[in-house]
Amino acid sequence: MKNLAALLMLITFGWANNVTQVQVTAVHSVTHDDQSTRTILDKGVLGAHITTKQVESFNLDTVINGEHVLLACDDPKGCEAPALGNYEGERKRDKWIRLSFPLPLSHKRVTRWYKIAGSW
Repeated sequence: MKNLAALLMLITFGWANNVTQVQVTAVHSVTHDDQSTRTILDKGVLGAHITTKQVESFNLDTVINGEHVLLACDDPKGCEAPALGNYEGERKRDKWIRLSFPLPLSHKRVTRWYKIAGSW
C-alpha cells in the first residue's frame, strides 16, 4: 500500500505545471496550410493533390523571464490574436508554451500551443 501511495505521489509531481508569466508585446499575422483533422483525412481519402485551404494565424512577440521571445503558433486550429498584456503560460519540454487567453467581446477562454522560435 505504501508503494502505491509513493507511486501516485511521484506521478503527481511529474505532472506538475511549469507556469510562467508571458507578457505579449506585439502580434504578427501569418498564414499557413490548414492542418486540421478534416484536411488530413481528406488528403488521405481524396489524394494529396487536392487544394489545401490557408488559415490565418498569429505569432507573438513576448517577454518571458526578462527575455524577448518569439512564439510561433503551433496549433493545428491556428491561433487567434490575444490582446497585448500579461498572461500565464505553461511551459512544456523547453520548446512549447501553452497559452490561455480570453477572446475579445465574447470573453471565451481559449488555449493554444506556441513553439519557442527564437528572439526578437
